[in-house]
Amino acid sequence: MIHTSKQLKDKVRNISHGDNQTAQMLIRNFIMERFLERVSISPYRNNFILKGGMLVASLVGIDTRATMDIDTTIRALPLNEDEAVKIVSEIIHIQIEDGISFEIVKVSEIMTDFEYPGVRLVLEARLDRLKQRIKIDLSTDDVITPSAIRYSYPLMFEDRNIELMTYTPETLLAEKIQTILARGITTTRMRDYYDVYEIVVGNKVSIDKKVLAEAFTATCMKRKTTFGSEQVEKIVNEISTDEGLLNLWDLYKNDNFYVGDIKWTVVCEAVCAYIKDNISK
Repeated sequence: MIHTSKQLKDKVRNISHGDNQTAQMLIRNFIMERFLERVSISPYRNNFILKGGMLVASLVGIDTRATMDIDTTIRALPLNEDEAVKIVSEIIHIQIEDGISFEIVKVSEIMTDFEYPGVRLVLEARLDRLKQRIKIDLSTDDVITPSAIRYSYPLMFEDRNIELMTYTPETLLAEKIQTILARGITTTRMRDYYDVYEIVVGNKVSIDKKVLAEAFTATCMKRKTTFGSEQVEKIVNEISTDEGLLNLWDLYKNDNFYVGDIKWTVVCEAVCAYIKDNISK
């Protein structure tokens, strides 16, 4: 286990080969893992359900997906600013021999894309003189199909796993597909396309098509949206021919080194084909 900032920086330097973007991603991910390990041994380990970019990164590989925050849904607990501070404070004060200390520096209410209330906490982590801020988004009311699962989360710098409750891969994918269809050509969330592409093309994640269909239906019901076959075809065709999305992809690719040189036409074709094959039938 890493105990000092020097150990962390040496490890990061060996992996990043001097690339600053990669180094920052690795440090941030390491700090987020330190929080997640505390969750995994806390009384709240069954209440915190990991989703979003941190889960995607674990499923497809940290070298192909970076994230800025920890995105979770909270089960069987009240969620407001006071309760969120109380719960997270208990978690960050769990002692682990990793040299990390956390402090809550900001708390705010947030509204998710589909108007579900949530709470965002900004934490500052310290390891010797190293400081790193991370965001934790907590929300409720998410529908998970068939239910949350216990996932062995592999740690980045250690040959061991921690046990976390997470979304099923099918629910993760269903939410992203629903968002793609709901936003259509008005979206600015190119990460949804990238994530779907990595999940379905990379073949790193096993997807049960029947569970995916059930998860998509449940997500649409929760978010009060419906997509018939003709509507799906129409949206997919609009996405495929929209110049604005091409420009947004180029910006996303330039801002996120892990995307590499993957072209929009390749991503769009793969994502749209997957949606048509698995959603519109």
